[in-house]
Amino acid sequence: HAKPFCILAARLVQENKNTVVTLLLAPNLLTKAEAEVCRRHAETSTVISDKPSTYKHLIRILSSFKSDLPDLFSLLDPLIQTYGPAYQNLWEASPITCAMTGRIFNAVSRPNVVILDFFAHQQMLATRAVSGTSVPIVAWVTGHIAHIIHIFGPARLGGPDVDFTSRVEAEMARTGLTAEEIGDSVYRRTEDAVVRVPGAPALYDWEFFPQTLPFNAPQWVEIVIAADAGLKECDAVFSTSTYAFDEESIDAFKSWFAEQKKEVHVIGPLLSTKKANELSDYAKAKEFLEKAQAKYGDKSVLLISFGTIFWPTAQDYIDEVIEALVEKRFPFIITHASPFAKISEDLVQKVNATGIGLIYKWVPQQYILSHPATGWFMTHGGQNSVLETLGSGVPMICWPFEADQPIAAAHMSEGLKVALELIEVRTGEHGMRPLLRNGRKAQGTRDAVGIEIREVIDTCRGPKGEEIRKNAQAIKAKFAKTWGDDGVSRNELHVFLKKHGLEMSCNPLQNREQTQN
Repeated sequence: HAKPFCILAARLVQENKNTVVTLLLAPNLLTKAEAEVCRRHAETSTVISDKPSTYKHLIRILSSFKSDLPDLFSLLDPLIQTYGPAYQNLWEASPITCAMTGRIFNAVSRPNVVILDFFAHQQMLATRAVSGTSVPIVAWVTGHIAHIIHIFGPARLGGPDVDFTSRVEAEMARTGLTAEEIGDSVYRRTEDAVVRVPGAPALYDWEFFPQTLPFNAPQWVEIVIAADAGLKECDAVFSTSTYAFDEESIDAFKSWFAEQKKEVHVIGPLLSTKKANELSDYAKAKEFLEKAQAKYGDKSVLLISFGTIFWPTAQDYIDEVIEALVEKRFPFIITHASPFAKISEDLVQKVNATGIGLIYKWVPQQYILSHPATGWFMTHGGQNSVLETLGSGVPMICWPFEADQPIAAAHMSEGLKVALELIEVRTGEHGMRPLLRNGRKAQGTRDAVGIEIREVIDTCRGPKGEEIRKNAQAIKAKFAKTWGDDGVSRNELHVFLKKHGLEMSCNPLQNREQTQN
């Protein structure tokens, strides 16, 4: 969730040089956040100042604790525990120190607005304890809106009859177990029901769990409970989605919060600019893409990424996909940033030796998506990746795992028609059950995966694939207008900021960037 945060911070400062943004992040995100903000600043430097140091005084990136752990779940407790004292410093207009780097940031005036992830309920309560209701708290919602409605919304919109927290409490009373002991059993419980959310295809409830996951997260139930409470505690909501992606779901989402007299501001997509970067991190990708473009042409490369957490538990399915791509001479790049990824050195060397593929732990996703050699993206369907991909006009092959990914995959393949969805890669009890929309169900074999992926490759290269690409390009064009003259997302942010005394400049940033170019 941090990347859109950084982009919003940079945009706010570029729009109004009197704005100061403090980003309190987990230690493992500091370097990437600094790079993202620096990149944005470098591409629009004269909006603020030509001095590289200027933006560092206006966008302060720091962590409230020290840790070298990469695991998200292990960082949740210290994030909560150290937030209160850090916010107290900000409220008192005192200097604040980054616990990781030791850098001291000078005092600035008290916060006018606090933006927190919607599951950061404890941080919301800590904010209230210091500043009461004098500072509005905005819940930061980055997930697919239809899924947020399904988990937390009212029954009339496809949400549960009983809210999640009440269901967990009932289970605790029935079993005598703690919330942690109950784990995700309540969250993953299905009743053979049909879920109907505005703007999304109807799904059986078991379709939300198409994969056996490579990890067990005992804190998951606490995160969902916190998210439920956070949506109730906040004063307003920022959604990083956009009307061009899921307008009907957004309208339903807004109607739900209007009942609570809370405003929802849709300010997405918040995307990095697509200019090529010559940093060393890009060298391998740049070289591979240029060679593939020269040999196979534009739109010939497939990028494969399942984000920083998810990875298939059926490694032979990944192996089969790789074999099919090599066989079909479909150039590809695979990134395996997840700590649960299992990529042997033997496989890396084997693929790299073919010249048709590149396997790397981390790659510059936005750079690859915007490169003319890239034609498709195989993705888990996380919201940030989806918006980045459509912002580049690239069609997708969806391999969803959990959370908002299954409903997003259905929406993109059946509704927007900007993606193909893999079915045979599904695993586990729920993954073997049929889909409501077409009756298909996975066979649970590598052979079936092999047949399907080869059919998908042929589809990508055929007339249907070209039609899907045109649909993705059309959405890219719509995305490009959201922050332009009278852009809907810019206007929604402007309304919120004006209400809280943080008015933006009169001229859209996009126009000023174009003038500089």
